[in-house]
Amino acid sequence: MKKVSIALIGGVAISFASLAHAADLPYSKDAPAAYDYPPTFTWTGFYAGLNAGLGLGAFLGAGHTYFGSDPNGGLIGATVGYNYQSGNLLVGLEGDYDWSHFSSNATPLPGVYSSGNIDNIATIRARFGYAMDRLLVFGTAGYAGADIAGRLSNYPASAVANQSFWANGYALGFGAEYAVTPHITVKAEYLYTSLGSNSYFGLTPNYMSASANVNLLRAGVNYKF
Repeated sequence: MKKVSIALIGGVAISFASLAHAADLPYSKDAPAAYDYPPTFTWTGFYAGLNAGLGLGAFLGAGHTYFGSDPNGGLIGATVGYNYQSGNLLVGLEGDYDWSHFSSNATPLPGVYSSGNIDNIATIRARFGYAMDRLLVFGTAGYAGADIAGRLSNYPASAVANQSFWANGYALGFGAEYAVTPHITVKAEYLYTSLGSNSYFGLTPNYMSASANVNLLRAGVNYKF
């Protein structure tokens, strides 16, 4: 009986020792399956697209009298650019060329009929933006130029003069752009363009100079490469 008790006590002791040793072993558990997070969108890269909109303009100087006061119309054109994004901040360069026809008419003198057109606006601008994932808000500034054409008809002499000059100036604006897919973005923007002065109808009694300001409201779609 004494021997059985000693054996029982020894077995219990060995069992406790085994449990204690097991408790000291490192705990192991299978790692959870990695979650497949979607990649973070970035605006960095080249892009190209199309834009269209409206132009609301005003001739200045003598152009107000000879060309009319409100050359308005539509435009459509192409856009190319490049963005670089660091964190939420973005800097880029964008250029565009729009086929446009903003026209107005005037009768500056009895028997004298004239018109002024603002055609083919181009800009090259820097863009500075703040990106919130797929939404980008931006400001923009840079060069603007356009073809300003004048037509003068003098009756009853039936004399007609047509002159066209490229006007240089600047553009300022702001807008917002949204990435619908990783490659397709849509945008809306406002640009104020100020176009410099040129002289028209030289060597005639109607010699004058004209400049213009144009407010551009545009929407566009771009493909990001």
